[in-house]
Amino acid sequence: MKKLFFLVALLFTIQTTWAQSAIVKGKVADTLNRVNLSNAVVAVLHAKDSILYRFQRTAGDGRFELKNLKPGQYLVMITYPKFADYVESVTLTDSTLHNMGNVNMIQKARLLQEVVVKQQVAAIRFKGDTTEFNADSFKTAANANVEELLKVMPGIQVDKNGQITAMGQQVKKVLVEGEEFFGDDPTLVTKNLRADMVDKVQVFDKKSEQADFTGVDDGEKSRTINITLKEDKKKGYFGKASASGGTHGYFDTQLMANLFQGKRKVAVFGIASNTGKTGLNWEERDKFGQSNADNMSYDEVGGYYIGYNNDDLGGWDGRFDGRGFPLAQTGGVHYEDKWNQDKQRMAANAKGLRMDVEQWSANLNQNVLNNTVQYSKDTNTSKVLDKKVRADGMYEWKIDSMATVKFNVQAGRDNHTSFSRTKGEVTNENDQLLNENENNTSSDGQRDKFGTNLLWKQRFQKKGRTLSVNLSQNYEKSNSNMLQLSHASVYTAGVLDSVLTVDQHKLNTSEESNIGGNVTYTEPLGKNGLMQFSYRLQLNNNHSGRSSYNKADNGKYEELDSLYSNDFQYNVVTNSGGLAYNYNYKKIRFNIGTNVGATKYHQDNMFTGTTWDRSFINWNPRARIGYQRRQQQSISLSYNGYTRQPDVNQLQPLVSNDNQINIVVGNPALKPSYYSSMNLNFSDYKVFTERNLWVSLNYSFALNDFGNATEVDASGRSKSMTVNVDGNRSIRYWMSGEWKLKWKGVRFGAESNGEMGRRTDLVNLVKNISNTYNVAALVSLRKFEEKKYEASIRAGARYNSTVSSIQQSLTTTYWEFPLNANVTVTLPWKLQLNTDMDYTIRPKTALFAMNNNMAIWNAGLGKKFGKGDAFELRCSVEDLLKQRRGINRNMYGNTVSQSTYGIIGRYAMVTFLWNFNKFGGSTAASK
Repeated sequence: MKKLFFLVALLFTIQTTWAQSAIVKGKVADTLNRVNLSNAVVAVLHAKDSILYRFQRTAGDGRFELKNLKPGQYLVMITYPKFADYVESVTLTDSTLHNMGNVNMIQKARLLQEVVVKQQVAAIRFKGDTTEFNADSFKTAANANVEELLKVMPGIQVDKNGQITAMGQQVKKVLVEGEEFFGDDPTLVTKNLRADMVDKVQVFDKKSEQADFTGVDDGEKSRTINITLKEDKKKGYFGKASASGGTHGYFDTQLMANLFQGKRKVAVFGIASNTGKTGLNWEERDKFGQSNADNMSYDEVGGYYIGYNNDDLGGWDGRFDGRGFPLAQTGGVHYEDKWNQDKQRMAANAKGLRMDVEQWSANLNQNVLNNTVQYSKDTNTSKVLDKKVRADGMYEWKIDSMATVKFNVQAGRDNHTSFSRTKGEVTNENDQLLNENENNTSSDGQRDKFGTNLLWKQRFQKKGRTLSVNLSQNYEKSNSNMLQLSHASVYTAGVLDSVLTVDQHKLNTSEESNIGGNVTYTEPLGKNGLMQFSYRLQLNNNHSGRSSYNKADNGKYEELDSLYSNDFQYNVVTNSGGLAYNYNYKKIRFNIGTNVGATKYHQDNMFTGTTWDRSFINWNPRARIGYQRRQQQSISLSYNGYTRQPDVNQLQPLVSNDNQINIVVGNPALKPSYYSSMNLNFSDYKVFTERNLWVSLNYSFALNDFGNATEVDASGRSKSMTVNVDGNRSIRYWMSGEWKLKWKGVRFGAESNGEMGRRTDLVNLVKNISNTYNVAALVSLRKFEEKKYEASIRAGARYNSTVSSIQQSLTTTYWEFPLNANVTVTLPWKLQLNTDMDYTIRPKTALFAMNNNMAIWNAGLGKKFGKGDAFELRCSVEDLLKQRRGINRNMYGNTVSQSTYGIIGRYAMVTFLWNFNKFGGSTAASK
């Protein structure tokens, strides 16, 4: 009987085991040469700890089949010499037959040492210096936009204003399919493109077009995100329309529509809003014509700050930085197309903006001197109206496989009107009044720009041998006028000493023309090396003038004030040459180079008949070495140095009565400064444990740096000029990591950043060394359950401290403790509840005695309906607790300041949203 029982039990066990077995099979091939790969290793690992469970080699025809696998979570990893590893996450259940089909392996040489990761969560690729995220591996709510997708990706942060930080650096551009989308406003991409359309998110340091072509790093980089779309989302149209109305007159209406027909893309957008949330970033990060049309700003090779600060208007940018109360109306159209087998392509953008901002602010400053401390307080009210129109176009023609021609053109017009009123006072440490002032200004002006750029790129039969020629032209003309009425009362020992008054009408004009050309040639040197030779010529001609008029007896501004008027004509000629060497071999990338520029500056003062000449040399060495220890880990070390010349205002400033309390004088004896910067970057990603880590360290210092020499009298009036100082340096670091915890799929993140800086100035002829320390640490937890909820919490602390050597007992120290929590819950009947809280603790200090703690709580409830949930009706409330206040603290040198300002507060809003799309041959509602 016992033997019979044992036999039955054994048969039952065998049957159960066989019934629960699973199979994984497939076929491995070379995707380039289309041949089957035999003897490739196919390993099955436990997903939870990456311990090897089973493995086998592929047969002669590349096939494999692993049988009798137990149900569970596994990672299938396929490896083959000189090919990138392939990893796929699989879930096996009872009697599962998991057919992986044809697994196409990619050669490392083609992939630039890329590891391909195909998982359900946290899929990341490393392509050389590019980090690529697989969008489908990061779960977001239905109808989420790209901004919400970026928020759940490791190493990427998006603040409340839409500003993106990736791996510790601010993102300057967001591209779509490698091209700019409406120019320079990243939020038009991140807030309007849908997350479910995205295939890949690529983060990299965008090089100049010249460096991309030659393969030699020229040091010009900007942190960039490129969004690639899924193939099935490139045929048809998609977009969204929304209308919102709220209490206190707040409203927000938006429209974004995109049409893809093959390789032709058309997009339009329009926004009218007074909530300040989207479409308001008009920062022109690139100069017109890819050159220096704005003000011939500093160039590391042969540049020079020319042009006096004649523009009393200020703020031509048309941006909203969160301060004040905006009314924005903006819209644009984008078009691009490719034809002739992609040999020809063109793109064009046009957009316009009307921005009206009213704001008020109150500022408190502590100025530490060698023998006393002075405090300044002021209040300001202003109203600014900006109107901007921009148009740009690009045409590229790939003549053949060796030659390409690209032409860019840009044009724009700005109109600016502003009014400002400032009232302030300066007191000493005994609260005795030293001076008080009031300044009223009103102004308007117009600025026109036009720029072109022509680039010809030629490859030769010998690999690595290239020639490129770049020609640019820029023109800018502006005029403005300002009315200024100001009074300054100066006190001595508490008694009124004098009253200074300015009542003038000022006219400013400026006209600038810039022409430049650059030739670059590369030649292979050895099997893995490449040399680059370059020459550049740049010519700049400028005319700038200011006419200041006092009131005549008839009450009109007709009397020219020659002391505060000027008329300058100047030209700058720059010749520069460069030499660089680039080396790539297996895991090592090395680059070293330098540029040397000779500049001649000539100025004629048409008002006085005097001339001024200056010649100087600029030097810009650079070096970088990168090592990729393994496919998911890399480290790089770089050095950049450059010479900086003093600008004209530092050498020979205009005599100005714009500010009668703070006077600036020139220093013709200024020497050039030399700046050095060293960067260490490290990144590491663990495929199986889904752990990522990024670290960045920067050390910079300057020789003959530009510092301030300020003399402050007993009445609080200051006179300052720029002087050369030594000892200025700073150390900055940033590190970020994220880990997937075993506990219920929660992800844990940690981040820290900080700066330790040293700055030297002269205060009343006494050397002052200011040491500043800023350190922050944050931790976060986040979890996502599809169609259920998503939640995250982020908390941290920031320490700020500054001490001046002239009065070390007056150390200024304060803490900040930010806490952020976000919860979105999907409820029955297609309801979605979301709430978020930003709580910041700012303890009182001896200087900032007011309570600045803030708890900003927002909440909303939405209902989705229609086919595919294409429509949504949402009710929301901003700042439920009515605690939002504008506040900012800053420390610089021997000055500590705090600014409070007007900001949008509590309001309730109702929003109707329509997501529409049609892809391929059928209509699809939002999913």
